[in-house]
Amino acid sequence: MKTTIYLFTILLVLNACKGKKDVAVQEEKPKTETAASEMTDAEREAAIIEQMKNEKLPNQGEDYYAMVEKEIPTNAVARIQRTPCFGRCPIYTLTVYEDGRAEYFGKNFAPREGKWTAAVSLELMEQLKVFANEIGYFELENVYDKEAVTDVPSTITSLRTEAGLKTVVNRFDAPGELYRFEQYFDELFMNVEWVSAGTE
Repeated sequence: MKTTIYLFTILLVLNACKGKKDVAVQEEKPKTETAASEMTDAEREAAIIEQMKNEKLPNQGEDYYAMVEKEIPTNAVARIQRTPCFGRCPIYTLTVYEDGRAEYFGKNFAPREGKWTAAVSLELMEQLKVFANEIGYFELENVYDKEAVTDVPSTITSLRTEAGLKTVVNRFDAPGELYRFEQYFDELFMNVEWVSAGTE
């Protein structure tokens, strides 16, 4: 009888020790899991920066270039397009076709909103090509951009000659000659007699 009571007591003690060990392991686990959430803001920011070091940010300039090269009509001879930003950037697209027809689609903050059409003379188009040659437009890079820069609009210009289509995306850090060409393009078509064709 004494032996039975002795064995029973040992079993109880062993089970009690095992139970305490299991509780200790269970208590330890949540502490380890919550360690990451207890990081300070500075530590979390440093971890995010470290994680992003080898990740390539989207190159919007390249994306715009690929888009225009793919969708611009084959009978378009010139185009200027200004894209949105988070502020009050003018958004519009002006396309000139080989038959002298011009189309303008204006959205927010544009000089004119909605759809507009006009007839453009060959002389006007020749002026644009002459100016493009003067500033070395056809020798410019296809894309001016910087991946880490955000919230900036792009200006995309295209000009078609006998040599083919030249498109330049100006998103960031382009040379002054390109800005001059973009301004000249806008001013050249500003006083054309535009006729409203409704909303886009």
